[in-house]
Amino acid sequence: MKKVIVCMGFLILALFMCGCTTTSQEPASAVHETPDLLGNWSGTMYGYIEGTGYTNFSEETMTMMVTEQHDRVFSGVMTFSNQVFHWEDKAFAGIISPDGMTLNIVEHGGGISSGSINGNEIELTYLDTGEPFMVAVDSLKKT
Repeated sequence: MKKVIVCMGFLILALFMCGCTTTSQEPASAVHETPDLLGNWSGTMYGYIEGTGYTNFSEETMTMMVTEQHDRVFSGVMTFSNQVFHWEDKAFAGIISPDGMTLNIVEHGGGISSGSINGNEIELTYLDTGEPFMVAVDSLKKT
């Protein structure tokens, strides 16, 4: 009987020690920092316009001026120009996803963009269902 009690004691001690020394197999929650988008982002565009066809918007530049940011929500003005003049300013607001790597933007008057953030670069895909409808890919760098 004494051997059974000693063996049971060792077994319980071994089970207790195994439970205390193993690590959890659950993945650790990753904490993502919200990127600071404040400032100017400029770059090029290419896309498709109904009735016009494919275009690389040669000689044209897009500047996204982020003037306010509160945590993951930001806003500002998009400016579209060429070397001679700028022809359009559009107010916008956007949201950065919890992963800190993707974003969505809505523009005043229509048009929605979604994209990815990679350090000082943003790539946006733009969709506008107005007339004429259009799509574009915007490649922006922080300036």
